[in-house]
Amino acid sequence: MLDKILVLEDNQLLAETLEEYLSDNNYMVKIATRGEEALNLCFNEHFNLFLLDVKVPDISGFDFLKEMRSTGFNTPAIFLTSLRDKESLQKGFELGGDDYIKKPFELDELLYRVKAVLARGKEVSDMIKIDKHFNLDKKRKRLLRDGIDLALNLKDFELLELLVLDRGKVITIEMIIDKLWKNEVANIGSIRVYVTNLKKIFGKDSISNIRGVGYRFEK
Repeated sequence: MLDKILVLEDNQLLAETLEEYLSDNNYMVKIATRGEEALNLCFNEHFNLFLLDVKVPDISGFDFLKEMRSTGFNTPAIFLTSLRDKESLQKGFELGGDDYIKKPFELDELLYRVKAVLARGKEVSDMIKIDKHFNLDKKRKRLLRDGIDLALNLKDFELLELLVLDRGKVITIEMIIDKLWKNEVANIGSIRVYVTNLKKIFGKDSISNIRGVGYRFEK
């Protein structure tokens, strides 16, 4: 599955350039031109990396990352900014930024930094925030509610992981079979059981059944 990058940048030309360049290098990219828009995207989709301009409308890149860190998101972040003073550099790192690149920059330099930060992030943590109560620990294959391990069985966890990583999108039966059984003989009837198990945790409306197609995680 491709890494997904959120770009917060209000310069339309630069945003489009970054989207095209990163897409050409096998990343999924979402563009936000305002801080509030970026926040809304983060609470509806999972991202592997933030690329953040500092001076954007509504909420600055600094304040956006501060909000993300305060609510438990540990997604790696790189600041893209024309600010050059040491105080701004220090502030970016104190807020939880992982790197800082000054405008104007070469696209290949940005790509090197993106690859490096993503690699470090995967070594440090595989935690995915679902909401303010639930976190998915990919490395340990655990679902945590307020820090408490709910001890999901493996198939429940693998289905939840698949749904959460593309929340809001339909996950087809074929995708679920490939994830849960790989080269084993699939038990399609068990999928309904796993979905029911997850609904007991997240609520009956948390997962939609798209009849004949698959399922969609709505949280």
